[in-house]
Amino acid sequence: SIPNGYNDNNLKTWHCQYLLFFPDWQIATLALLLGGAAIILIAFLVGLISICVGSRRRFYRPVAVMLFAAVVLQVCSLVLYPIKFIETVSLKIYHEFNWGYGLAWGATIFSFGGAILYCLNPKNYEDYY
Repeated sequence: SIPNGYNDNNLKTWHCQYLLFFPDWQIATLALLLGGAAIILIAFLVGLISICVGSRRRFYRPVAVMLFAAVVLQVCSLVLYPIKFIETVSLKIYHEFNWGYGLAWGATIFSFGGAILYCLNPKNYEDYY
């Protein structure tokens, strides 16, 4: 919902707008972030199932590939967002992004770290379990 003016009682009135009225880059950024989050969730579930089944070594490579794919999607969206946002805003002096942008970068960095850990040589570590 986006505020649209004031009514007679000086209370804000809210009007809903559909996603079709937003620019394409916002929809693309949202789709890339949600796609990356969905891939991370699937990778988490595959990793959890592999621990329960007991055949972890077989799922190392698919989970690592899914995490790297999610990192690529998220990095693309996190680079696209500030570039297009600053282009569309009329004040082009200084912009400060919200905490959600930093949280998204943090999630992307941790996903990259998880993908690297899944790529390490799993054959040597299977004996300890």
